[in-house]
This record gives sequence, C-alpha cells and structure tokens, in this order.
Amino acid sequence: MEEQYRQWRMKAIVERAARYSAGSLDSRGLAALEEQLTYAEFKASVMQGDDNGRLLEYVNTHVIFQAGVDFESKPMVVFCACNLPSTKEADYDRMLNLIIFRLDEFVENDYTVVLFTSGATNAPGWQWMSKAYRRLDRKYRKNVKNLYVVHPSMWSKMLLQVLGRIVR
Repeated sequence: MEEQYRQWRMKAIVERAARYSAGSLDSRGLAALEEQLTYAEFKASVMQGDDNGRLLEYVNTHVIFQAGVDFESKPMVVFCACNLPSTKEADYDRMLNLIIFRLDEFVENDYTVVLFTSGATNAPGWQWMSKAYRRLDRKYRKNVKNLYVVHPSMWSKMLLQVLGRIVR
C-alpha cells in the first residue's frame, strides 16, 4: 500500500511538473517541486477550511490587512487584536496559519506594523501567544522596521514587556 501511494505521488508530481515546465527535472528539482506542491496544497486546504473560507475572509478584512504605505513607502500592515473572534467561534490554530499566510505577502521587504489592542474582548491565552511567537521566526521579524501600538491595553503592555525581555 505504501509503495503504491509513493508511486502515485511521484506520478502526480511528474505530471504537474510537466505542466509547469517543458524540460525534465532532476531528483533535486523534483524534490523541491514536491515540497512546494505539498505546501501549496496545505495552504489551499487551510484557507478554504470547513467553513467555506468565512474565517479567511474575516481575518483578511477585520484582523490583518494592508492600510497603504508609510512616509518611507513601506507597506503598513494593520493588526487589529480588538477584532479577534472568540475562541469558541474560531479555531485559533487555523487563524494563526491564515495570519502567517497574510504576512508572507510582506516579509521579503521592510514593512511597518500598526497594532490596535484597545477594546479587545477576546484576548488569546498566554499559551497560544507563546506558540504564535515561536511560529513567527526570523523571516517575519527581521524586516519589521516600525511597530506602533495604538491605545495599548494593560494586557498588551504586559505582553510587549515580556516579549521585549525575551527578544533581547
């Protein structure tokens, strides 16, 4: 059974590779294509979810979005922690993946983050925040040139103070 699955997977990858390029691939190129297709399939699956993309739409319109550029022409990414849904209504692990997929659009170049925290009724727990911070590796942090916290709450002040000590 495992051998049949491996052969089927290899056949599917070769067929997809043929659609993307006219030439043949060596084993390294084929492995890279397999990894890329697997990630793309994973991303499509997470984005669609079991709610027909409603959480994706909510995250992209209410939680994290681009709001123009700053005075140095860097994109301004707005993160509205005040609009986070209840943990009972949304899968926070899936939401973290959606946020990361959205950040992937900005991380290659310098960008500014504007964080709105005031009025947040659904604050995630410390365990989830720790997990989210660990998932945001250097790729996501290195090009953040400015972080503006608008109307910080006590929760966000404590969080930034703790993270500030960890980051140094």
